[in-house]
Amino acid sequence: MRALAVAVSLIIGLAQASLAFEFPALYRVIDVASNDVLNVRAAPDAQSEIIGEFQHDQSGIEIVALSDDRGWGQVNVGGQSGWTSMRFLQREAEATSPLRAECFGTEPFWNLTLGATHVLREPGQGSQPYQATAELSAANTTNSIAILGHSPAGNMTATIDAAQCSDGMSDRLFGLSIGLVLTGGDSPRYLTGCCSLAP
Repeated sequence: MRALAVAVSLIIGLAQASLAFEFPALYRVIDVASNDVLNVRAAPDAQSEIIGEFQHDQSGIEIVALSDDRGWGQVNVGGQSGWTSMRFLQREAEATSPLRAECFGTEPFWNLTLGATHVLREPGQGSQPYQATAELSAANTTNSIAILGHSPAGNMTATIDAAQCSDGMSDRLFGLSIGLVLTGGDSPRYLTGCCSLAP
């Protein structure tokens, strides 16, 4: 009976999570001719250097932030951050629970896929799946959530904040930061990094 009560409370926790942050968010290209592309520029200015492009029908474009006038969206292209016109972008579906994202950190290097099952990958240690147990909203903000997972090897707790984040190794900027606590094994560990929304 106690196990059933715990399971029900975890399901309720998943249902109550709120992913209400405005950015980052996924967009798709609109109103661009099939023989044309949407340019990515070095600065939020139509005269700025072109550093990349999106196809006329591309989707799953992550907008990290907006320019002050909200006319340009900050994106990552290649190994750098740039800007593209919001006039030619349309927001895709709102983020839902469970959060789907790719998170990573450097020194030590690691990668965490968040979804129905969370999968942690570390060099030399392979993949460790965690069963999703809860996704919780902060009581006083819509810009932060906590994600919990369990595996036979231990537990994970991730706090995801809608806050600008740098990987420290490139010129890319991300819209989500993560703090990851891993328990079990020899000793608890705390990792930090950045996340991108997954299409």
